[in-house]
Amino acid sequence: MPKVTQAHRDARRRQILDAARTVFAEKGFAQSSTGDIVARSGLSAGALYHYFPSKDHLIQAVCEDAIHTALDDVTSSSLPESPERVHGTRDGRERARLMAQIWGEAAVSPRLAERVRHHLATAHAKATDLIRVERTVRGVPADPDATGTAHVLLALLTGYTLRLAMGDEESPDAFVRAIDTIIKTP
Repeated sequence: MPKVTQAHRDARRRQILDAARTVFAEKGFAQSSTGDIVARSGLSAGALYHYFPSKDHLIQAVCEDAIHTALDDVTSSSLPESPERVHGTRDGRERARLMAQIWGEAAVSPRLAERVRHHLATAHAKATDLIRVERTVRGVPADPDATGTAHVLLALLTGYTLRLAMGDEESPDAFVRAIDTIIKTP
């Protein structure tokens, strides 16, 4: 029997995670079954359970992956463009719907809440640094404090993501202008 490579195992795991993310975004965590995920992935139930011993393990993995991706997107390079990155991605609404469910689940799952807080702390530190750099480049005073400003910006982006999740297809332009104003206002 040929040996299965790590690359093959990683690809199968990613295939299951992608299918689960899509199913969870469409149906929610509670209404999704492992059968739905198996059907979407095109793999067998045995393959799914080989990588994830339970639906809860799969939910945790999808949440971890989604949180990391979403927060990395909103804190990369230019903060004012964050809403455009969230809205403009091919799967922006799907990702927003999944994030809305993750926020809700984190409210009742201490384990997930801890992971969300960890990722938020990382995103906050990145956003704080980006604000400081942006203000230095623009010659804007450091006050108000970049740390507090980063909290406001992450809250604004969370609200924008929730609106997108509910089907609000409003252009991100107003949010982009608001973020730009918050960063450069002394």
